[in-house]
Formats: sequence, structure tokens, C-alpha cells
Amino acid sequence: MQLLFIGEIHRSLCLGYEIAMGLFYAIGAAFYVKRVPERWKPGAFDIAGHSHQIFHVFVVAGALAHSAATLVVMDWRQGSPAC
Repeated sequence: MQLLFIGEIHRSLCLGYEIAMGLFYAIGAAFYVKRVPERWKPGAFDIAGHSHQIFHVFVVAGALAHSAATLVVMDWRQGSPAC
């Protein structure tokens, strides 16, 4: 309930990070499901650049965005008065 009263700047920043997280996860999933780029050039991406590896890069980026959002909320909580 306390998060409903979060400051506008913190809320906008946190929301931006969470939207970025969702986009990173969705883009990574799209690469994995569509089997891009190995679909375009079979055999060329067997060792590096496979869609599964690209998926993991986007998952890490999404996790970092979520971590940044968590740090914003923690920063806001440290600056607000205790319950």
C-alpha cells in the first residue's frame, strides 16, 4: 500500500525500468521462438550467435533493468519516514 504514495519522479523512473524489463524479456523470447539468426543461415551460428544465446543476453538485460527499478524503490524508501 505504501508504494501507492511513491514520489512521481521515482514512480516514473521505476515504471520505465519495469517496462524496459518486459521489453527485454519479450524481445529475447521472440529471438528464441523465431530461431533467428540460425534460421537465415543454417550452420553458421552453431557455436556463437545462436538464438538461445541471444535470448540469455536479453534475459540478463531484463534482470538488470529490474534490479535498477528495485534500487530506485530502495532509494525512495530510505528517504521516506519510517512507519
